[in-house]
Amino acid sequence: MKSVVINASGGGSDIGVSGNGLVEKNISLEISNIIKNILESKGIDVYMLRDKDETISYDDRIKDLKKKYPNSKDVIVLSNTLNSGGGSGTEIIYALNNKDTLANKINKNLEYFNNSKYYQLRLPSDTTKDYYYLTRNTPGYETIIVRYGYADNAKDANIIKNNIEELASSVADAILDYIGIIGGDNIYIVKSGDTLYSLAKKFNTTVDEIKKLNNLSNNSLSLNQSLKIPNATTEKEPSTSYDTYKVVKGDTLYGIAKKFNTTVDEIKKLNNLGSSSLSINQLLKIPNTTSKTYTIVKGDTLYGIAKKFNTTVDAIKKLNNLSSNTLSIGKTIIIP
Repeated sequence: MKSVVINASGGGSDIGVSGNGLVEKNISLEISNIIKNILESKGIDVYMLRDKDETISYDDRIKDLKKKYPNSKDVIVLSNTLNSGGGSGTEIIYALNNKDTLANKINKNLEYFNNSKYYQLRLPSDTTKDYYYLTRNTPGYETIIVRYGYADNAKDANIIKNNIEELASSVADAILDYIGIIGGDNIYIVKSGDTLYSLAKKFNTTVDEIKKLNNLSNNSLSLNQSLKIPNATTEKEPSTSYDTYKVVKGDTLYGIAKKFNTTVDEIKKLNNLGSSSLSINQLLKIPNTTSKTYTIVKGDTLYGIAKKFNTTVDAIKKLNNLSSNTLSIGKTIIIP
């Protein structure tokens, strides 16, 4: 399975580009941390070249990368950045020695938010080499740079500020799709300390489901063993009085109550919550007011579903915390 190394541009004395309330070093780290959390929740090995606000030269980052992963095979290097200079839109730059498959997937997810394009860029003085220092000095690795927009463009800045988590989730989804861990059954590589119980808890499934899917006769696991993990979906339980919602990073009871047109007290009462604390991936029962559920069938698209139920793609994505337009057959979504 591929490992993912994340480079958050800037840091410390290097603030990067700035404008319209955006500071590159802060945005890049915030996005990088969200992507890291999503990938790790799927069992991906992730390493951050910068995980706090400190100055680290690109030479040192590259040395760190090569020391941690001397074998470049099966390593994706993702660099999260912003842009400036009077342009607009999202840009994805992939290395000359790489195919455009991953760049294309990221582009398809990000073009929902803004104008987006992907391309390669050559060094003018030597067109056999990559233009950017990071891609030029990481041959053999699958290095890709994502520039989420122009800080000096008010429209771009607005999109970034209002969609930090969604932008990060879209890139994480594209990487998972590229690796082969999205939709249907996930593939997980067993690590030291893993047990069937801990994996079942981590992926919101059961030990029996994992054993059944992998034809396991006992609970023994082997290091680096490949396991299929049942796809966990947030489906409505057999009741018409409530829907279910899976907690994501940044959620609060107040925010969830506002989103679903209910109250904090109603959610706490329905879920027997003694406090307002929430855990990522926690399933909550949500009082069902004017929403309904729909199960995805072959051939469905968000546009087609929105048209069918006289709503919008944006409304469906917001209500279901969808970061991309990808749908999984059999998944149940909430319709406004």
